[in-house]
Amino acid sequence: MGVQVEVCVTSVEEAMVAATLGVDSIEVCSWLACGGLTPSSGLVDAIRNAVRIPVRVLIRPTPTGFVYTDPDVAVLLTDAEVFGGGALSLVAGALDEKGGLHVPIMSAVKRLAPESEITFHRAIDHASDPIQVVDDCIALELDRILTSGGAARAVDGIPMIAQMVQRAKETCVIAVAGGVNADNVLEIVERTGTHEVHFAAQRTTERVGDGPALSSAGPNSWYGTVPDEAKIEAVLNALTKAGLR
Repeated sequence: MGVQVEVCVTSVEEAMVAATLGVDSIEVCSWLACGGLTPSSGLVDAIRNAVRIPVRVLIRPTPTGFVYTDPDVAVLLTDAEVFGGGALSLVAGALDEKGGLHVPIMSAVKRLAPESEITFHRAIDHASDPIQVVDDCIALELDRILTSGGAARAVDGIPMIAQMVQRAKETCVIAVAGGVNADNVLEIVERTGTHEVHFAAQRTTERVGDGPALSSAGPNSWYGTVPDEAKIEAVLNALTKAGLR
């Protein structure tokens, strides 16, 4: 089986570049610097109209962790219902106060998006027992888990990722994220047994224009990005040369 490549995108341009270069799927989010938040429905619709590869949508209401307040849950479930109503694949996750998978929330996501593929995202990397969360995902019949093995970089979480892959077997896809690049993708794939990798590919642009900063954080605040074509090409080439695509 070849290795599937997914790129996380925050704009139509990033999505189009990724699709043109030959990735297998994209995940749409906003504010990538915090790990991603739920994107607007307008952005999702524009990307779906621009590309012909599978699109997943991140459902994450806040950057402050994965143990949600009641208002956070209301936002999460509303977004899951809106995007799930179009049978879009969803990427969501929630933990309880003990660091375990929050079964009622994830069950509600499934109920509100019955035709959607559901990925449990990197909330698992903040769990008290990631292997138990894998078991819980399987019990809930979730389709996929996105993880770095509990580390900031997937290459440092390889032992845990390998355990997850062995635990999930064929019942749930373990996709690997977290600093994946051309220099480490082969090591990650070979040592974990994963068949799917996920990464972002964007570069910060130089600030242009003399107008005032639009944030009170200061005049140096700038958030412009462009797609990093070279990174995508390098990962795809590394996998192809190794016979993994």
